[in-house]
Amino acid sequence: MDIHFMAESHAAVLERTRKNFALSPLREVAWALHVLARPTDHGIFQRWILAARQRMGPSWTDQLEEHALIFQGWLQALIPIPSADDLTPHFDDEWERFMGLSVMDLESTYERIRNRWTEDFDKRMARNSEWIRVALLTKGSWWSPWRGNLEALRDQLGYFMREFWNREFQTVWEENYPYLEDDVKNLGSARGSPGLWWQNMSPRLRLERDLDTVKVHVPWKTTLLVKHNTIVRFFPSVFCWPHLWVDGDEHQVNITYQSLAVRNWAMPVPVPAQMETLLEAISEPTRLLIIRHLVGSMRTTSAISHALRLSAGTVSRHLTFLHSVGLVERIADGHYVFYRTSDKGLARLAADLQNLRRDPVPRYLGWHE
Repeated sequence: MDIHFMAESHAAVLERTRKNFALSPLREVAWALHVLARPTDHGIFQRWILAARQRMGPSWTDQLEEHALIFQGWLQALIPIPSADDLTPHFDDEWERFMGLSVMDLESTYERIRNRWTEDFDKRMARNSEWIRVALLTKGSWWSPWRGNLEALRDQLGYFMREFWNREFQTVWEENYPYLEDDVKNLGSARGSPGLWWQNMSPRLRLERDLDTVKVHVPWKTTLLVKHNTIVRFFPSVFCWPHLWVDGDEHQVNITYQSLAVRNWAMPVPVPAQMETLLEAISEPTRLLIIRHLVGSMRTTSAISHALRLSAGTVSRHLTFLHSVGLVERIADGHYVFYRTSDKGLARLAADLQNLRRDPVPRYLGWHE
């Protein structure tokens, strides 16, 4: 997919001020339903998924699974974009706007999303596991039954989302809100090259050198034109992970991207480079054996070689490496060179391991229970 900027639209989007960003609770509800409907596909939310499905009950869960494919972007596309006067709308206001969608609005979105799946979807760009899950969406026969029941579907989905919000998601939104707000503050006031800014928002976004096209690495062969009067909104999301969703037309374009916070929750915690080096040093069994042998003692290369039944060359090579990373000390005594473990090096490794922790995550994830 490509987002193509008309010349007069450059400044409106590339200045990347906070007015382009919005926090949408109803949109996040829709993405959370997508996650709940695919319980094995979203590992970092696994405990919450299981608990939430149990709390909502079997009847609600049956409806969730019945409409699972609708949560693959169609429901999200139906949610109206917030106005420039209210970029942090309340759930009730968004819900009322959703329930007030006209038949014309429903039919327009239906046709756009149906065409996107049945005509523009590029199977070659999708992983096999993704293709298996969405194959039905690419068939016109799946869409046909919905065509004459769009108002009834809107009402059913609306009350379904309302129940989910009231019983489960309102507290989740309140926990996530500070993280999403930080995203808006950081990206909405970012400085630096436009290309880097787009890429920081999502690795799936690439601003071309001519600055008039953003390449969106998602499996749709679609081009969106951004004119000077096109409304563009960026939505940071927790539950859009690990996806990027781009939708719209010449009047409005919305880009939902994975929040930096959830990327941090999902990725390995950062560690000092020195810690990686020390762990690599002791991950080799022979080097670990030598360190264990040297704890609380001093030995020469030949003494270590004899005691551990290793060749002198092997021991010498490992001792040289362990000395270079600071885990053993070398002491010269006349014609002999003795080795012992470095208390400072081992203490530094122990301290790094002791400090190995993740920044606090929301309680609803259930990681600390």
